[in-house]
Amino acid sequence: MPTAIDARRAKVGDLLPPTLVDRRRARRLDATALLLPGRQRTDAYLDSLSSRAKDFDAWDGAVAVLAPDGLPDHRLLIVDRYAQVYAVHESRDTSDLPDADALEEWFRFLATACPECGVLDDALISGPTL
Repeated sequence: MPTAIDARRAKVGDLLPPTLVDRRRARRLDATALLLPGRQRTDAYLDSLSSRAKDFDAWDGAVAVLAPDGLPDHRLLIVDRYAQVYAVHESRDTSDLPDADALEEWFRFLATACPECGVLDDALISGPTL
């Protein structure tokens, strides 16, 4: 069974275990912002993201939260439909994590990536290019 340690150790370009990322839709096009909370509360951050759930959904994007692992830093992974990690953000303060606009941009980018043209070989570190 995958644990938070899988998310804690993941690097850009890694493939996560498929069971770590929820795939509820038959199309399996979802991109996921996977949050592994640290010690500090994340309520306000998650509230700001949940208010944009419909915007994320329009791009087949979703936010998922793992059980906290007790370490000080929060960790947010941007994961594509194939469970490949495209970005890793780590911070003790949620204000340093991507906001809702940045996540929507990631979801838009991953939703429009063309698998027929080949999966992108180099995952991006800081965000999608325009």
